[in-house]
Amino acid sequence: KRSYVTVSGKSYRGDVQPLPVTLVWSVVAILAIWIAFNALLYGSIFYGSFTVNWGVDYTLTLDNFIKLFGQGMSDGAWPSLLDTLLYAGIAAPITAIFGLRIAWVVVRQQFKGKKTIEFTTMLCFAVPGTVAGVSYILAFNSAPVYLTGTAAIVIISMVMRNVPVGIRAGIAGLGQIDKSLDEASLSLRAGSLRTITHILLPLLRPAILSALIYSFVRAITTVSAIVFLVTPDTRVATAYILNRVEDGEYGVAIAYGSILIVVMLAIIFLFDWLIGEARISRSKAKNQA
Repeated sequence: KRSYVTVSGKSYRGDVQPLPVTLVWSVVAILAIWIAFNALLYGSIFYGSFTVNWGVDYTLTLDNFIKLFGQGMSDGAWPSLLDTLLYAGIAAPITAIFGLRIAWVVVRQQFKGKKTIEFTTMLCFAVPGTVAGVSYILAFNSAPVYLTGTAAIVIISMVMRNVPVGIRAGIAGLGQIDKSLDEASLSLRAGSLRTITHILLPLLRPAILSALIYSFVRAITTVSAIVFLVTPDTRVATAYILNRVEDGEYGVAIAYGSILIVVMLAIIFLFDWLIGEARISRSKAKNQA
Protein backbone atom coordinates (compact mmCIF):
# COMPACT_ATOMS: atom_id res chain seq x y z
CA LYS A 1 0.00 0.00 0.00
CA ARG A 2 1.50 3.30 -1.09
CA SER A 3 1.43 6.39 1.08
CA TYR A 4 2.48 9.95 0.33
CA VAL A 5 3.55 12.53 2.89
CA THR A 6 3.61 16.31 2.52
CA VAL A 7 5.24 17.23 5.85
CA SER A 8 8.77 15.99 6.48
CA GLY A 9 12.06 17.18 7.90
CA LYS A 10 13.18 18.55 4.55
CA SER A 11 12.26 21.90 3.05
CA TYR A 12 10.17 21.90 -0.09
CA ARG A 13 8.75 24.28 -2.63
CA GLY A 14 5.24 23.79 -3.92
CA ASP A 15 4.58 24.27 -7.61
CA VAL A 16 1.05 25.52 -8.27
CA GLN A 17 -0.18 24.58 -11.72
CA PRO A 18 -3.02 26.55 -13.38
CA LEU A 19 -6.22 24.69 -14.22
CA PRO A 20 -7.62 24.53 -17.77
CA VAL A 21 -9.90 27.47 -18.58
CA THR A 22 -12.87 25.17 -19.28
CA LEU A 23 -12.52 23.50 -15.90
CA VAL A 24 -12.19 26.87 -14.15
CA TRP A 25 -15.43 28.20 -15.65
CA SER A 26 -17.22 24.92 -14.89
CA VAL A 27 -16.21 25.18 -11.25
CA VAL A 28 -17.22 28.86 -11.16
CA ALA A 29 -20.66 28.01 -12.60
CA ILE A 30 -21.25 25.24 -10.07
CA LEU A 31 -20.07 27.49 -7.25
CA ALA A 32 -22.39 30.31 -8.40
CA ILE A 33 -25.39 27.95 -8.38
CA TRP A 34 -24.45 26.71 -4.92
CA ILE A 35 -24.08 30.26 -3.59
CA ALA A 36 -27.43 31.32 -5.09
CA PHE A 37 -29.20 28.31 -3.57
CA ASN A 38 -27.76 28.91 -0.11
CA ALA A 39 -28.43 32.65 -0.32
CA LEU A 40 -32.09 31.90 -1.08
CA LEU A 41 -32.32 29.30 1.68
CA TYR A 42 -30.69 31.30 4.46
CA GLY A 43 -32.18 34.56 3.22
CA SER A 44 -35.64 33.03 3.64
CA ILE A 45 -34.76 32.00 7.19
CA PHE A 46 -33.62 35.48 8.18
CA TYR A 47 -36.61 37.10 6.48
CA GLY A 48 -38.99 34.65 8.13
CA SER A 49 -37.56 35.43 11.55
CA PHE A 50 -38.91 38.99 11.24
CA THR A 51 -42.45 37.97 10.18
CA VAL A 52 -45.43 37.39 12.45
CA ASN A 53 -46.01 33.81 11.30
CA TRP A 54 -44.26 32.32 8.27
CA GLY A 55 -46.77 31.12 5.69
CA VAL A 56 -49.69 32.96 7.31
CA ASP A 57 -48.83 36.56 8.16
CA TYR A 58 -45.75 38.17 6.59
CA THR A 59 -46.02 41.44 8.53
CA LEU A 60 -42.58 42.51 9.73
CA THR A 61 -42.13 42.47 13.50
CA LEU A 62 -39.56 42.02 16.27
CA ASP A 63 -41.95 40.13 18.55
CA ASN A 64 -40.31 36.79 17.80
CA PHE A 65 -36.96 37.95 19.17
CA ILE A 66 -38.65 39.63 22.14
CA LYS A 67 -40.37 36.34 23.02
CA LEU A 68 -37.06 34.53 22.75
CA PHE A 69 -34.62 36.86 24.48
CA GLY A 70 -36.65 39.71 25.96
CA GLN A 71 -38.04 37.88 29.00
CA GLY A 72 -34.95 37.64 31.17
CA MET A 73 -32.05 35.21 31.37
CA SER A 74 -34.12 32.56 33.17
CA ASP A 75 -36.98 32.47 30.67
CA GLY A 76 -37.51 32.21 26.93
CA ALA A 77 -34.66 30.85 24.82
CA TRP A 78 -31.77 31.97 27.02
CA PRO A 79 -31.54 28.80 29.19
CA SER A 80 -31.57 26.46 26.19
CA LEU A 81 -29.06 28.58 24.24
CA LEU A 82 -26.61 28.82 27.14
CA ASP A 83 -26.94 25.11 27.92
CA THR A 84 -26.37 24.25 24.26
CA LEU A 85 -23.22 26.36 24.05
CA LEU A 86 -21.97 24.84 27.32
CA TYR A 87 -22.59 21.25 26.20
CA ALA A 88 -21.10 21.85 22.75
CA GLY A 89 -18.11 23.65 24.28
CA ILE A 90 -17.40 20.64 26.50
CA ALA A 91 -18.09 18.00 23.84
CA ALA A 92 -16.01 19.59 21.04
CA PRO A 93 -12.54 19.41 22.67
CA ILE A 94 -13.25 15.94 24.06
CA THR A 95 -14.21 14.79 20.57
CA ALA A 96 -11.05 16.24 19.03
CA ILE A 97 -8.72 14.83 21.72
CA PHE A 98 -10.39 11.42 21.77
CA GLY A 99 -10.39 11.23 17.98
CA LEU A 100 -6.74 12.28 17.73
CA ARG A 101 -5.68 9.70 20.31
CA ILE A 102 -7.43 6.86 18.46
CA ALA A 103 -6.04 8.11 15.14
CA TRP A 104 -2.50 8.08 16.55
CA VAL A 105 -2.94 4.49 17.73
CA VAL A 106 -4.34 3.40 14.36
CA VAL A 107 -1.75 5.19 12.20
CA ARG A 108 1.45 5.07 14.25
CA GLN A 109 1.14 1.77 16.13
CA GLN A 110 1.40 -1.74 14.69
CA PHE A 111 -0.67 -4.48 16.31
CA LYS A 112 -3.24 -7.11 15.45
CA GLY A 113 -6.82 -5.88 15.31
CA LYS A 114 -5.92 -2.35 14.24
CA LYS A 115 -8.30 -2.46 11.27
CA THR A 116 -11.05 -3.81 13.52
CA ILE A 117 -10.68 -0.83 15.85
CA GLU A 118 -10.77 1.58 12.92
CA PHE A 119 -13.91 -0.11 11.57
CA THR A 120 -15.78 -0.23 14.87
CA THR A 121 -15.17 3.48 15.50
CA MET A 122 -17.12 4.26 12.34
CA LEU A 123 -20.20 2.28 13.43
CA CYS A 124 -21.61 5.37 15.16
CA PHE A 125 -22.54 6.72 11.73
CA ALA A 126 -24.35 3.47 10.84
CA VAL A 127 -26.76 3.71 13.79
CA PRO A 128 -29.70 6.15 13.43
CA GLY A 129 -29.67 8.94 15.97
CA THR A 130 -33.01 8.03 17.53
CA VAL A 131 -31.89 4.43 18.01
CA ALA A 132 -28.66 5.64 19.61
CA GLY A 133 -30.63 7.91 21.95
CA VAL A 134 -32.88 5.06 23.08
CA SER A 135 -29.79 2.88 23.57
CA TYR A 136 -28.27 5.48 25.91
CA ILE A 137 -31.46 5.51 27.97
CA LEU A 138 -31.48 1.70 28.25
CA ALA A 139 -27.76 1.58 29.09
CA PHE A 140 -27.67 4.37 31.69
CA ASN A 141 -31.11 4.13 33.28
CA SER A 142 -30.18 1.97 36.26
CA ALA A 143 -27.47 1.55 38.89
CA PRO A 144 -24.52 1.65 39.12
CA VAL A 145 -24.29 4.18 36.25
CA TYR A 146 -27.47 6.25 36.30
CA LEU A 147 -27.15 9.17 33.88
CA THR A 148 -30.66 9.50 32.43
CA GLY A 149 -31.90 13.07 32.72
CA THR A 150 -28.45 14.54 33.39
CA ALA A 151 -26.25 16.79 31.30
CA ALA A 152 -23.56 14.10 31.24
CA ILE A 153 -25.58 11.76 29.04
CA VAL A 154 -26.27 14.59 26.57
CA ILE A 155 -22.56 15.43 26.34
CA ILE A 156 -21.62 11.75 25.97
CA SER A 157 -24.11 11.43 23.12
CA MET A 158 -22.65 14.48 21.37
CA VAL A 159 -19.10 13.15 21.73
CA MET A 160 -19.77 9.61 20.57
CA ARG A 161 -21.89 10.79 17.66
CA ASN A 162 -19.13 13.02 16.27
CA VAL A 163 -15.93 11.24 17.30
CA PRO A 164 -15.63 9.33 13.97
CA VAL A 165 -15.04 12.67 12.22
CA GLY A 166 -12.32 13.52 14.72
CA ILE A 167 -10.72 10.15 14.07
CA ARG A 168 -10.79 10.56 10.29
CA ALA A 169 -9.37 14.08 10.56
CA GLY A 170 -6.57 12.77 12.76
CA ILE A 171 -5.86 9.84 10.42
CA ALA A 172 -5.73 12.16 7.41
CA GLY A 173 -3.43 14.59 9.21
CA LEU A 174 -1.08 11.92 10.56
CA GLY A 175 -0.95 10.25 7.16
CA GLN A 176 0.63 13.42 5.73
CA ILE A 177 3.38 13.59 8.38
CA ASP A 178 6.53 11.61 7.72
CA LYS A 179 7.30 9.00 10.38
CA SER A 180 10.93 10.13 10.33
CA LEU A 181 9.92 13.07 12.53
CA ASP A 182 8.62 10.65 15.18
CA GLU A 183 11.72 8.50 14.85
CA ALA A 184 14.03 11.49 15.20
CA SER A 185 12.24 12.53 18.38
CA LEU A 186 12.39 9.02 19.85
CA SER A 187 16.08 8.71 18.94
CA LEU A 188 16.71 11.80 21.06
CA ARG A 189 15.13 9.96 24.01
CA ALA A 190 11.85 11.85 23.91
CA GLY A 191 8.89 9.78 25.08
CA SER A 192 5.70 9.19 23.13
CA LEU A 193 3.83 11.86 25.08
CA ARG A 194 6.53 14.48 24.45
CA THR A 195 6.65 13.52 20.76
CA ILE A 196 2.91 13.98 20.45
CA THR A 197 2.74 17.29 22.33
CA HIS A 198 5.86 18.96 20.87
CA ILE A 199 5.97 17.61 17.31
CA LEU A 200 2.69 16.08 16.16
CA LEU A 201 0.21 18.46 17.80
CA PRO A 202 1.66 21.64 16.23
CA LEU A 203 1.64 19.98 12.80
CA LEU A 204 -1.87 18.60 13.36
CA ARG A 205 -3.30 21.93 14.48
CA PRO A 206 -5.38 22.46 11.32
CA ALA A 207 -6.84 18.94 11.58
CA ILE A 208 -7.63 19.41 15.25
CA LEU A 209 -9.35 22.74 14.68
CA SER A 210 -11.32 21.28 11.76
CA ALA A 211 -12.55 18.53 14.06
CA LEU A 212 -13.43 21.16 16.66
CA ILE A 213 -15.47 23.15 14.14
CA TYR A 214 -17.41 20.12 12.93
CA SER A 215 -18.06 18.67 16.37
CA PHE A 216 -19.09 22.04 17.83
CA VAL A 217 -21.51 22.82 15.00
CA ARG A 218 -22.94 19.30 14.96
CA ALA A 219 -23.38 19.36 18.73
CA ILE A 220 -25.38 22.59 18.47
CA THR A 221 -27.62 21.36 15.64
CA THR A 222 -28.10 17.71 16.63
CA VAL A 223 -31.71 16.60 17.08
CA SER A 224 -32.26 12.88 16.64
CA ALA A 225 -29.48 11.67 18.94
CA ILE A 226 -30.61 13.73 21.96
CA VAL A 227 -34.34 14.16 21.44
CA PHE A 228 -35.04 11.41 24.00
CA LEU A 229 -32.26 12.47 26.37
CA VAL A 230 -33.13 16.09 27.14
CA THR A 231 -35.29 17.11 30.09
CA PRO A 232 -36.62 20.46 31.37
CA ASP A 233 -33.35 20.74 33.34
CA THR A 234 -31.14 19.95 30.32
CA ARG A 235 -32.80 21.96 27.57
CA VAL A 236 -31.04 22.41 24.24
CA ALA A 237 -31.72 24.76 21.34
CA THR A 238 -32.91 22.18 18.81
CA ALA A 239 -35.41 20.69 21.25
CA TYR A 240 -36.72 24.19 22.01
CA ILE A 241 -37.14 24.89 18.29
CA LEU A 242 -38.92 21.56 17.79
CA ASN A 243 -41.35 22.40 20.61
CA ARG A 244 -42.11 25.79 19.08
CA VAL A 245 -42.85 24.16 15.71
CA GLU A 246 -45.18 21.65 17.37
CA ASP A 247 -47.02 24.57 19.01
CA GLY A 248 -47.41 26.32 15.64
CA GLU A 249 -45.07 29.20 16.55
CA TYR A 250 -43.15 29.06 13.28
CA GLY A 251 -41.95 32.66 13.50
CA VAL A 252 -40.37 32.06 16.91
CA ALA A 253 -38.78 28.81 15.73
CA ILE A 254 -37.33 30.46 12.61
CA ALA A 255 -36.05 33.41 14.66
CA TYR A 256 -34.23 31.03 16.99
CA GLY A 257 -32.80 29.23 13.97
CA SER A 258 -31.43 32.50 12.62
CA ILE A 259 -29.75 33.19 15.97
CA LEU A 260 -28.11 29.76 15.88
CA ILE A 261 -26.85 30.46 12.36
CA VAL A 262 -25.22 33.70 13.50
CA VAL A 263 -23.65 31.99 16.52
CA MET A 264 -22.27 29.13 14.42
CA LEU A 265 -20.94 31.52 11.77
CA ALA A 266 -19.09 33.44 14.46
CA ILE A 267 -17.56 30.20 15.77
CA ILE A 268 -16.62 29.04 12.26
CA PHE A 269 -14.97 32.37 11.40
CA LEU A 270 -13.06 32.28 14.69
CA PHE A 271 -11.74 28.78 14.07
CA ASP A 272 -11.06 29.57 10.42
CA TRP A 273 -8.92 32.51 11.51
CA LEU A 274 -7.05 30.25 13.92
CA ILE A 275 -6.54 27.63 11.22
CA GLY A 276 -5.30 30.29 8.83
CA GLU A 277 -2.63 31.27 11.35
CA ALA A 278 -1.43 27.66 11.49
CA ARG A 279 -1.48 26.74 7.82
CA ILE A 280 1.76 25.69 6.25
CA SER A 281 2.55 28.27 3.61
CA ARG A 282 3.50 27.08 0.18
CA SER A 283 5.30 29.43 -2.16
CA LYS A 284 4.37 29.45 -5.79
CA ALA A 285 7.19 28.41 -8.08
CA LYS A 286 7.92 30.92 -10.79
CA ASN A 287 8.44 29.77 -14.33
CA GLN A 288 11.67 31.11 -15.71
CA ALA A 289 12.05 31.57 -19.39
